[in-house]
Formats: sequence, C-alpha cells, structure tokens
Amino acid sequence: MAPIVLYSTRRTPAGRAVELTAKMLGLELDVKYMDLTKKEQMTPEFLKMNPMHTVPTVNDNGVPLYDSHAIIIYLVSKYGKDDSLYPKADLVKQANINALLHFESGVLFARLRWILEPVFYMGQTEVPQEKLDLVLKAYELLEGTLSNGGTDYLVGSTITLADISVSTSLSTLNALFPADATKYPLVVAYLKRLEQTMPNYKEINTDRAKEALELYNQKVGKA
Repeated sequence: MAPIVLYSTRRTPAGRAVELTAKMLGLELDVKYMDLTKKEQMTPEFLKMNPMHTVPTVNDNGVPLYDSHAIIIYLVSKYGKDDSLYPKADLVKQANINALLHFESGVLFARLRWILEPVFYMGQTEVPQEKLDLVLKAYELLEGTLSNGGTDYLVGSTITLADISVSTSLSTLNALFPADATKYPLVVAYLKRLEQTMPNYKEINTDRAKEALELYNQKVGKA
C-alpha cells in the first residue's frame, strides 16, 4: 500500500499536528509542501480532493480528507496499535480531548491567524494591542486548564491528540510572543515537558515555530 499523501506547508500548525500524529503512530507520509502564494491549493486536482482548498489535506490511497482534527482522529482510529491517543471506550476522556481540539482551532490557532495573516499576506507591520491581549488571554485560559487537570498533560497522565494539536499553535504563539513564566508557569512548564517527551517535537514544532518567527520579524521589520 502506498504511503498516505499529506498536502501541507512547513509552518502551518494544523499540518504539523498531522505530521506529529503520524510519527507517533509509526506511519509513513509522503509529504508534499505547497506554495499557497502561488495558489497551488486552487488547482482542479486539489479542489476535487478538498473543495475548501485548505491545508492540511491527506489522500489515503484514494480517500481524501481535510481538517487536521478530523485527519488525526481518523489516523489514530484506523492505524493506531492502541487507543491511548484517542480512547474509544472512555467517552468522558474522548469528550475532553474533543473540547481541547476545539480550543486549539477556535482560540489558539484563530488568534495566531488573526495576527499572522495580515502580516504575512496584507503588508501589516504592526500588530494591534488588542490582538496581543487576546494571546495573553489564551495563555490564561490554558493555565487554568492545566491547573484544574492536575496532571502532566492536558487530558490525563499521557500524551493524547489534545496535546499534539494544542502543542502546534501554542509553540508558534510562544515563539512569537513568549509566555511569561511568572504569570503562566504551568504553560511554560508544559511546553518544556512536551519538548522533552513528545517524539519529533523539536523538529516539527520548535524548529518550525522559529521559522515562523523569522518570517514574522522580516515582515514587521525586526530582522
């Protein structure tokens, strides 16, 4: 069987979540990084797979899927040797993971995108303070979540899809706007823990978040 094809970009958190999940499952991916500035996502072939023309998109031997959260749940459900990343029988744990997947897309990634899209694609060189304040609010929300959980990871004592997904947007936000350890000590400790315990974290999250920071600094004139 041919490897699953992943269409993505190097820096996008959503694509990195798919890459991290595949690494944890031992799945081989044929990764094709796309140039969105050249509208490679708008070709008829790509639109046939994903009419939303978004990345990441995967093609699993003729089965196209899009949205990172849908993709990573699919990969674990189909290819996981166990269900530790996304439990099948524990519906409460599964619901808590789902809640944090929505937190990643609706809060962390949304606030990151609100900042980066105008800078990367519209020529904006200054980020309004209210957008920066929303990043700090996101750290505050995550700090509270970690405090209530009382465990090393977001949902229980082991890594789940919640950690994989949240780690991608969070690592990029933290590279651009570092969380203050005196205000958000649990968030900072959590990021350090992930770097130490999540396979391929440095390569896929830390290093690529630095790439995003470098591009951001070029765009806003800090390079």
